Amino acid sequence: MNRDTEIALLKRCQALLESRTTEVMSSEVTSPIDRYACSRRFAAEMSDIFRKMPLIAAHASELPEPGSYKALEWLEDFPLLLTRDKEGEVHAFANVCKHRGGKLAEDGEGCSRRLVCPYHAWSYDLDGSLKTVPHQKTGFPEFDLAGTRLMELPSAEAFGFIWVQRDGEGSLDIAKHLAGLGTELDHFAPADHVIFDQQVQDWNLNWKILVEGGIESYHFKIAHRNTIAPLFNDNLSIFDEFGPHFRSVLTKKELRDLKTLPEEEWRIRICANVLYSLYPFASVLIQPDHFALVNAIPLAADKTRIILQTLVPKDSLGSDNAKQHWQANFDLTRDTLVEDFLIGEQIQKGISTGANDAFTFGRFEAALARFHDITEERLAAD
Repeated sequence: MNRDTEIALLKRCQALLESRTTEVMSSEVTSPIDRYACSRRFAAEMSDIFRKMPLIAAHASELPEPGSYKALEWLEDFPLLLTRDKEGEVHAFANVCKHRGGKLAEDGEGCSRRLVCPYHAWSYDLDGSLKTVPHQKTGFPEFDLAGTRLMELPSAEAFGFIWVQRDGEGSLDIAKHLAGLGTELDHFAPADHVIFDQQVQDWNLNWKILVEGGIESYHFKIAHRNTIAPLFNDNLSIFDEFGPHFRSVLTKKELRDLKTLPEEEWRIRICANVLYSLYPFASVLIQPDHFALVNAIPLAADKTRIILQTLVPKDSLGSDNAKQHWQANFDLTRDTLVEDFLIGEQIQKGISTGANDAFTFGRFEAALARFHDITEERLAAD
């Protein structure tokens, strides 16, 4: 984020604070209940949105050196294998041997010169090429070893993250995909950060309920009264669109101090949390001295896996005091999100009762309305 943008955003927030207003849309908007519960719609969201867009699959630091790999159960239970080859290039493969379909690497991270199938020991370079087949001359004399590679998915390493697209071919243009947000991610969430702590948990709620909770501050004062509410202004946030993505500025009490400070001392990371909502579901939350990644793997219309990671500067882990500081930050972020997720599970249960035909978004919940507009447009396009 350049300095002019930072100052402009702070002035925009300050004007709202001083006038005791919020940015609003022209009228309330409703969101039909079947958006959150229909299994056929969920299948369409997976095929027409999630499978067709670049998604964050890992942070770059999770493949720290040539020979590094990470295996995980990914979108729609796809067995994904991320590697960094000997040239330092990142790849995304199906974690499936070309011989009899064995899994090459168990879920988790590691480092190896070769990936060896535990079934019959066919081995692969980390660039996906097949290197050795035991007893090849007698058992597979006509097999094209040199021309055999693991199934590869489009992928890219960009702006500190590893991006993968489930469907499609060729390279990914992540700068174009981010529609101008890439430079801001470089500024606030540089690639020299590492994962301090993480949590992976499945929640019984639709993925869109989770998105909704992240892009409005109307609920902070009540839902987060035991965690972050004392730190933030009540229902005072702004958002801007970048293609299908959002940048939200969630203002803190320190915004009130700007009128006493010279402009050269204004810092958005002190006065607000900046949230980058990367469509369809990944959130990069910028905090004063680090950032968090909240990522999701939708499992069903009413179930979502959430991956929370706190990322900190690589050179900041030397002392016990530093580790305590980062742990406290991770714990607060986790506890705050758990408050949202528990309410979300209650909402999902409520949907099944038929008590509501639709939800209503208030005029200051414009980001929610736009998020659903974007989703409807993408579903209609396919």
